[in-house]
Amino acid sequence: MYYIAASVLLWGCAAYGVQQHLVNVLLRPARGEHFIYTSPGGGIDFLFRICAYSGIVLSLPVIVYNVLRFIEPLISKGSRRFIAAGSLLSGLLAAGGVVFGYYVGLPAALHFLLHQFQTVQIQPLVTIQSYLGFVIVYMVGSAMLFQLPLLLLLINRIKPLKPRRLLHYERWVILAAFVMAGLMNPTPNVFSQLLVAGPFILMYQLGIILIAIINRGRKLSRVEQLHQLDVEAQASRQSRTSNLEPIPALALPQAAPRSRGVDSRNKILVRHVT
Repeated sequence: MYYIAASVLLWGCAAYGVQQHLVNVLLRPARGEHFIYTSPGGGIDFLFRICAYSGIVLSLPVIVYNVLRFIEPLISKGSRRFIAAGSLLSGLLAAGGVVFGYYVGLPAALHFLLHQFQTVQIQPLVTIQSYLGFVIVYMVGSAMLFQLPLLLLLINRIKPLKPRRLLHYERWVILAAFVMAGLMNPTPNVFSQLLVAGPFILMYQLGIILIAIINRGRKLSRVEQLHQLDVEAQASRQSRTSNLEPIPALALPQAAPRSRGVDSRNKILVRHVT
């Protein structure tokens, strides 16, 4: 936590030195829209948020590295090399997500939200804080969506995944991708929805390909081999029991009623034993 806080603080101070350039970059997707702030400290609050959010985004590799170090006991051998490679991959994927959200998704979403509900009497009057909050959430969301291959690799490192099983869940991933595309880019244009949902589906496919390549050259440990054999044995037993047919009930003869003499002799015998 100390390393993460120090990284956020250092990157935030560095962002304060280039704050004007960051403001111009963040306002460019709005395409000339004007914004306001409604309090005397609104401008300072806007600059502080820019520095804080920039520090968090730029510290994402440091955050991922420390999180992976925290769960290092769950990872098998070669964990240090995997942690270093995962941190680098996380930074590259986050950069790709931010670039995609900035140049593709964000302009279309802002154009739809700021101009779709406009009339002669209704004009958008957006504060700079709300605009910045929307832009940051959108960019961070895009960066998180692009972390999907790394998440799949991490789960595969803890518990090996099967590419065939991941392909079985692909339909649900496609559904979730279009739901998130509708939330991030609320426009009825199907092409705009595909621009947002398509990269998420491609990231899932990339994760499956990487897992297939890694698991092909990976030797299973003795425990994993026993676990795999046990799973196969359970599946075999389940398939055999599902094919069994129920045995028809047999017509058993009814027992003959006991006579009173036998009952009385039993009662006498019980009393005698007692």
